[in-house]
Amino acid sequence: MAALPSDAASAPPDRGATAPDAAATAIADRNVAQLTRGIWLRSITGLVLIAILATATFLILHDVLSINRSAATIVNISGRQRMLSQRAALFATRLVASRDEAERRTLRTELDRVTGLLLSSHEGLTRGSAALGLPATMSATMNTLYFGEPQPLDRQVRDYVEQLRALMRRIDQEPGAVPPELRAITAAASGPLLATLNQAVQQYEKESEAEVARAILYERIVYGVTLLALLLEAALIYRPLVDRVRRATERLVRQQQFSDRVVDTSQALIIGLDSAGRIALFNQHSQKVTGHAEAEVQGRDFLSTFLPPDMAADPAMEKLFLGGAGRGRTETPLRTRDGRTLTVEWSNAELRDPASGRTLLHLATGVDITQRKQAEQELQQALERTEALGSRLRQEVAHAAVLQRAMLPPPEIELPGLQGLARLTTSTEVGGDYYDHYAVDGRHAIFLIGDVSGHGVASGTLVSAAKMAVHQLASQGETDPAAMLEHLNEALLASSHDSMFMTLLCCSLDARTGRLRIANAGHAFPYYWLDAEQGWGMIEVEGLPLGRVREPAYASIAFDIQPGDRLFLYTDGLVEQEDGQRRAFGHEGLENLLYDHAAAAADTLLDRVFGALAAHAGREGFDDDVTAMCVTHMARVEGAPALPGRLAAARDLLQVEAAAVVEAGGLPAPVARQRVVATHASGALLPMLPALCEAGIRRVLPDDQPFLRELGWQALLDQHRLDGVDDLARWIAAPVDEAVWTFEHSSDKARAMAGLADWLDTQPDLPEGLRDIVVLMSDELIENGLYGAPVDATGGKLHHKGEVREVQPQEGLRLQLRRDGGRLGLSMSDRWGTFTPSIFLRRLALNAGQQGLEAGVGGAGLYLMWRMSDYMQVRVQPQRLTQITLLWSLQQLPDPERDAGFQFLYHHELGELPGSSTA
Repeated sequence: MAALPSDAASAPPDRGATAPDAAATAIADRNVAQLTRGIWLRSITGLVLIAILATATFLILHDVLSINRSAATIVNISGRQRMLSQRAALFATRLVASRDEAERRTLRTELDRVTGLLLSSHEGLTRGSAALGLPATMSATMNTLYFGEPQPLDRQVRDYVEQLRALMRRIDQEPGAVPPELRAITAAASGPLLATLNQAVQQYEKESEAEVARAILYERIVYGVTLLALLLEAALIYRPLVDRVRRATERLVRQQQFSDRVVDTSQALIIGLDSAGRIALFNQHSQKVTGHAEAEVQGRDFLSTFLPPDMAADPAMEKLFLGGAGRGRTETPLRTRDGRTLTVEWSNAELRDPASGRTLLHLATGVDITQRKQAEQELQQALERTEALGSRLRQEVAHAAVLQRAMLPPPEIELPGLQGLARLTTSTEVGGDYYDHYAVDGRHAIFLIGDVSGHGVASGTLVSAAKMAVHQLASQGETDPAAMLEHLNEALLASSHDSMFMTLLCCSLDARTGRLRIANAGHAFPYYWLDAEQGWGMIEVEGLPLGRVREPAYASIAFDIQPGDRLFLYTDGLVEQEDGQRRAFGHEGLENLLYDHAAAAADTLLDRVFGALAAHAGREGFDDDVTAMCVTHMARVEGAPALPGRLAAARDLLQVEAAAVVEAGGLPAPVARQRVVATHASGALLPMLPALCEAGIRRVLPDDQPFLRELGWQALLDQHRLDGVDDLARWIAAPVDEAVWTFEHSSDKARAMAGLADWLDTQPDLPEGLRDIVVLMSDELIENGLYGAPVDATGGKLHHKGEVREVQPQEGLRLQLRRDGGRLGLSMSDRWGTFTPSIFLRRLALNAGQQGLEAGVGGAGLYLMWRMSDYMQVRVQPQRLTQITLLWSLQQLPDPERDAGFQFLYHHELGELPGSSTA
């Protein structure tokens, strides 16, 4: 072979693809394909052989196990036949000998069971049984034993079973006799049957041993075949496979050029450095990016060639690229041949000798990220501009928040007859909650609270529009809440977005009379504290939110409040605030706080509410705007009109003469009717009763009635103070006798009336005629409890009079009688609480206006109760309790012409709003 020229010998190899390279690659590909096919064919062949061996082994073993199991089962059952025949003979002997009836029944049952088992096992052995695991065929020897002459075992067993059954039938028919079958049974059990069964068991054992021997032979054959197959696989399949893999590996090692091509065609900078930092590998992409050829940079120092001078002299860079540090990604500048500076992200690695572990090459892989860095810089500049804009917007929002708070009135509320406090907290800088308060003409106190849907700047804009509209109303002197809401709705429709609306609660108090009017535009119902009854109630008044429809038709409700009464208004952010488990604060939590701090000052109450809300939320800020307002009616203002006649204050009551009310045509000033007591001194009360009822007076006490003076004038005046004591027990506290009847069915009325009549018959010294009056009143009270009190939500009767019905326990229907030395009392109570003052007064006035009872006029029972008792008292807690109490004096005869006192005590003033009661 000719020697190569020296310049050719020293030149670096050409990295381009040559014809020999292409041929070598094709040969390598063909060898790999052939190797792959050979591996697959031989592997599949080996797997098929293993599968055949495994299947054969499984089938042989399965057959062996089946034979063993069948043989064991046959031996076991045949042996059990022998045992069953002996047990049957024993039970038959004991059955014949026993004289105890219970024992005979037990033995008879056991004998029947053993006989059945004996026959079923025999059937399985002779005919086969899948349930018992017995084959349907038997050997010729066993077939001869069971069915051959002269004494086949099959006939012996069946004759034996028949003898047992004949014995049991004879025992059943002739209990005291000794059956002749017993002798045959005992003889067979100990004689020929036993011998034949023993012979069958021995034959089954021999056949089982033969089957086991055959199974052992099969196992040895399978073991030998398996060893031979494994040897053949090792010699014919796996050894040639190993040889081919070894040869293929050697060929793959010689094809190193494939990896060089991968390096050259990579789209990343791949630069190899030796231990001194000199360039030993420089791929084509590196040449393209930097502008340097590989020959130009081969052997040059990498740091000084491509990094800026200040960075090239930094020891940290040498450690980064050569010291094994910086295994992560690192960004550095990179100088190109034409003077440009790029930004490259490097990933460093080391190539080591597998045998010695010595570092062969430091490999730096880089990606040009210059364009990405430029985009990041532009993004950062955009973010800075956005931050500047956001800062300006925040300033503007902060200014808007300051302006919005400046528009709100002071939180301290000082209005005619009214004092209180409001508190507002927003979830964002600009909130959507709103409150306001102002006075009109020195006597009307106006206060409002509202909530715009959502929160933020858009909601704040709607709040501002509402504030402007309220300012116009204040300047116009409008005091009707419904009219105010109509005006506000028009204003918001003109300025709000279609998707936004506002709820608003508007209240107007006439401080001269205590008349409070309320209208609601979809806002949360306020709470009302009745100071005289020491209880909170919810004022349920409804209406559409503002800004939804053109003509929402708002309406006001009105009722009287007394000094000391207060209202608590709030937005829904308070009750809807959730804790970490998404549980809302809720109305229950608010009501508990209101009761716990009912007597506290407004600032203390609001502190407790907002403190509890923050504890519930687990933070100071809330998810929504929260506003609350607490106002108290402190006193009437001057100029309130006077009541007619003699008027004296008894604690919080007003006593007025009945005649003065009639002469004045009613009460000119709207006062709390429940707090007015009309007294009567002379003349007949009956003619004046319709006018008193028309005036709404529900408490009438003739002050010349001796029995009422005996009851105690102050005690009568204080009856509106609910203290939880039963009224009859209050008036007759120490009874000498009493009786109580409860009702579970309408038919219980007859039982109660009979018991009541019997009880009255046993009472000594009853005034003449009183017994019949009490019976009549009891009948009327029971009828009212059964059919008058139960009504539905619309006031309709649930039951018709005379209807047969069950009385539910929750109705609490209860009739009681009490007496002491001077009084007799009758009381009927239920838990419906549906009786209202308007019903009572209307029915009383109808009958009183007729100057007595008249057919076709409703309410005759109520009228009779008043006329035929010495004192009548009705107490109602709406939806909770109605109690009607009648009292008689035992010191005077009943007199229907005598004017009796009555009081109707209704413990929820709001329950008598217009339209809330039914006739």
